[in-house]
Amino acid sequence: MKMRTFLIYIVFLFAALAAVASDSDYDLFMSGEKVGSCTIDLNRYGEGYIIKTSSSTTDRRGERTFSEEITVNSEWLPGTYTMSTTTPQGETEISATFSDESVELVGKFGMGQMTKSLHYKEHPSVWSEEMYLASVLILLARMDYSATNKPVKFAVIVPEKMEFADATLSVTGQDGESYVVSGSQPGGWEFETRYDPTVNRLEHISVSNGFEAQPAKQEKPEPGLPAGYHPLTPMILADKEFIKRLGETEILTGTLSMSFSTDVTSRLYLNNFSQEFAGEITSTGASGTVEVKKMGHKVTNAPDWPLYYPLKGYDEIYLLPERGIDSDDPGIIARAKKTVEPAVTMWDAARAINIWVNRNVKYDTVTAGALETFESKAGDSRAKALLCAAICRAAGIPARIVSGILWADGATDHTWVEVYLGEKAGWGPMDPTLNEADKLSAAHISLWLGTQWPPAFAKDVTLENVVTEE
Repeated sequence: MKMRTFLIYIVFLFAALAAVASDSDYDLFMSGEKVGSCTIDLNRYGEGYIIKTSSSTTDRRGERTFSEEITVNSEWLPGTYTMSTTTPQGETEISATFSDESVELVGKFGMGQMTKSLHYKEHPSVWSEEMYLASVLILLARMDYSATNKPVKFAVIVPEKMEFADATLSVTGQDGESYVVSGSQPGGWEFETRYDPTVNRLEHISVSNGFEAQPAKQEKPEPGLPAGYHPLTPMILADKEFIKRLGETEILTGTLSMSFSTDVTSRLYLNNFSQEFAGEITSTGASGTVEVKKMGHKVTNAPDWPLYYPLKGYDEIYLLPERGIDSDDPGIIARAKKTVEPAVTMWDAARAINIWVNRNVKYDTVTAGALETFESKAGDSRAKALLCAAICRAAGIPARIVSGILWADGATDHTWVEVYLGEKAGWGPMDPTLNEADKLSAAHISLWLGTQWPPAFAKDVTLENVVTEE
């Protein structure tokens, strides 16, 4: 248990500071031999961040996978926290929800479950005993790297013990452009690293038992079209008769199966108002039958525009800027205001944005975030969807990204948008690439929610016995 704790912290301490700037991949080593890797994903969440980490190791103790997610405010204080661990000994899941004066913890340890409420005067951070980054990151982000040899003690909650504790970090010197940082945690381990705050980079990190971590030798590819991602071609989209037939698809049925990595089932979107999936879903795949219908989504129940009262029944994250959805950009805000100004209902406003993106962004097999697409006026279905969502959020309309398949005589990767129209209407779909709204054609098979790249592309999905009706 102690060796596992050391390994984990090497990974996550090394990744922590670099994650402030961008996503990062890291290799894990023990006695000079690579034993695993970890990935850190950091995204804007309102004025704060949402941090996700995952790692896997294989050594003499067997295979282990770990994941962690935490939301923090602008002061890097946690709001929500979840972690999960899978080892040969079993599985552990822990969640924490912070308020102004207390934190509510729920833990599942194998077959057992435990809940606990802790009250405090000073809002604590989180510090896991296991192998997680986010709990380390939110402390390192609060350090003053100009203060040398001044240990800083942080009040923390240790999720596994559901108890308060202290963690101590200290800047001990400088090596060129890097600072030497040391630290210790309640379990007793110690580490030392060289860190360059000007570029948010850890040059090296080691812990007392000899584990090390360093950036992965193979850098992550620049944003673009990932291998295996195949959107519509401009030639297909230019075939007006073919696209018209797609739009007239009323019903699609078929047998669907796909495999994906673990810890992504929360993003699955196989069942919704116009789509029904019946089959088996596991942590690594799904198989069954799917039926999609071209149906109206009660968008006529959308409230008047502009809104006279706040919406209820949705997660506020769908109104906030995040990576790829630059709804806080001044240009996008100005475009949103101008586009929705004539609208009478909320659906009118959303549909006007959908039309504007369809007409003003040329379709091309390149992809980018909302701001770059807004400036270049070119992009694929994903780029158009991100821009459409950004303009909607800038206007005050909650919007989320749907990724899936467009069945165009075969499976093609496709992305569209859903907007929240109040409790009476719910979520209404829009496709700024095909200029469809509300009654999307049944050629749209939804698989995933979220701005991240889909965990499985069309190439990873097997669709058989497909029958369409017009």
